[in-house]
Amino acid sequence: MTVHYHVAYSTTRWAAMSTNLTIDLWTDLVCPFCYIGEARLQSALEAEGVTAEIHIRSFELDPGIREPVGSVDRLVANKGMPREDVERMEGQLKQMAEGEGLTYETDRLMGTTIPVHLIAQYANQQGLEVGERFFREIQTAYFSGEINPFNDEELIDFAERSGLDREGATAALQDRELLNIVRGDQQIAHKLAVSGVPYILLNKRLAIPGAVAPERFREAIRQAVAL
Repeated sequence: MTVHYHVAYSTTRWAAMSTNLTIDLWTDLVCPFCYIGEARLQSALEAEGVTAEIHIRSFELDPGIREPVGSVDRLVANKGMPREDVERMEGQLKQMAEGEGLTYETDRLMGTTIPVHLIAQYANQQGLEVGERFFREIQTAYFSGEINPFNDEELIDFAERSGLDREGATAALQDRELLNIVRGDQQIAHKLAVSGVPYILLNKRLAIPGAVAPERFREAIRQAVAL
């Protein structure tokens, strides 16, 4: 699907490096399709021999959540789905994730992801590759059941282990400028009529909505490089 991209926003934070592609990736920590889709994207890039600069962009999938709650309970309550259907869906997602070589816990905590997005934006300011690595690592840890990212102290500890400055990550949680960036990413997504994630924009022209099949990622990458 080709998108005519008319939304203006700053790209001054993009690092000067030789790449075949620039990728804007709207994602959220708790989104299983993001977790799976991002793995497929990376595999497709490697298979095509294409390097890419990936810009992690914030998207809050469940802004109404306040206190952490089990993911199965949240989906039952929020989507009105029978528990058996949710558990069956989670089992299918686990199979999909494992097919990409990922670990996947079928019942996880869910909570507000704004603190994670704030630290991801702080990481972006250290370099887009830093932001992409931090988000990939914390998403892997979250879906593997290794971290409770909805506890600020645990989140800061993880950010430090991931290579970020502890004081900087701590300050990010109260940084209004970073919050404006998070909200700005959401506004751009709204203007692009993005209703769910992952949403992947290649070279600001070619959109891939959702965790599509691996071959579709490869086809889109080939098309974007040729544009």
